Amino acid sequence: MTPETTNPRPETGNDAEPRADWSPMPIALVVIFALLGYWGMLYLDGHGGGFNPKVYEPYGNYAMLEDLQPRLDITNQLPRDGEKIFNANCAVCHQQSGVGNPANGCPPLVGSEWAEGGGPNRIIRLVLNGGIGPITVHGQQYPGTTPMTPFKPVLNDYQIAAALSYVRSAWGNKASVVMPDEVKKIREATKDRNNNWTPTELQQIPDKD
Repeated sequence: MTPETTNPRPETGNDAEPRADWSPMPIALVVIFALLGYWGMLYLDGHGGGFNPKVYEPYGNYAMLEDLQPRLDITNQLPRDGEKIFNANCAVCHQQSGVGNPANGCPPLVGSEWAEGGGPNRIIRLVLNGGIGPITVHGQQYPGTTPMTPFKPVLNDYQIAAALSYVRSAWGNKASVVMPDEVKKIREATKDRNNNWTPTELQQIPDKD
């Protein structure tokens, strides 16, 4: 008796050995992911508050929050506004820390007798028309070879008063604020002057009325 020959059954799809392979992602899925990513970026840009932890909905950025803060009394508001004005216009020479820059002959404002003084008459003139020439601060002479920029055509009365109020109260300085009317008065009194002040000229002017 001949043994029956067993023919192996051919492999079907279900019995085939699994193997790794790849296939392209459907174009529609790629488009959906791209649109979701784009929407996510727009959402973060509009609702993330510039990634500032102080900003929350419905405010879009810190500037919006700042504008909605209650206004302070002008004697408190002036130094607050003045810090921004000082950093934008004066810090390049005097530094944000107010220590000045001996390399270019720029004197310090920290504890400076010129910055504090008894009154603002001299320093208002200095800011309006700028200064030139050697100046002594804390007993140290600075050459003043680089003239101080005149801010008369650049800043208005309030901006100058604010910047000076900040300088006179920052870094441990303890002088009074400068009011816009004081700047206006001196601007009018010196309207015909176009050249820089020298320290010698300023010392001849009473620091307060």
